[in-house]
Amino acid sequence: MKTLWSVSAVSVLCTTVMWLFSVPQLVLSGVIDVGPFFGLLMVLPTLIGLPCALAGALVGIVCVFRQRARRWAVNLMAFGQCVTVALAIAIVVWAIGFATTGWELIALPTSLMVGQVVVVAGLIKAGRPRMPGSVRAST
Repeated sequence: MKTLWSVSAVSVLCTTVMWLFSVPQLVLSGVIDVGPFFGLLMVLPTLIGLPCALAGALVGIVCVFRQRARRWAVNLMAFGQCVTVALAIAIVVWAIGFATTGWELIALPTSLMVGQVVVVAGLIKAGRPRMPGSVRAST
């Protein structure tokens, strides 16, 4: 659970950076400008977020098969990570498998931007993970 929570938090932070970069541009001009910050605010978070989503999907699937994921929050995080990975695989297959130019890979960040919405719901429902033996100090 703690691993799933950690990789989900990192992937959601990466997605938040991408949303904060792309949404104002889409609202104001209707186009995302491929300028000097595009690599830093779209490509780099994708390169960090997708491996985290893959790790989260694997850990989530293991938790579900071992039936440790009985809480809705864990199931939501696992499902969101699986959706993210599935969308990323679909975009890569679309770009490589068919007679295309490869520019379709520019859509790869959208896999994170879509799938992580479900992960955010799971993170909000889960809250912060606590250590099993920790006890609050009474004041």
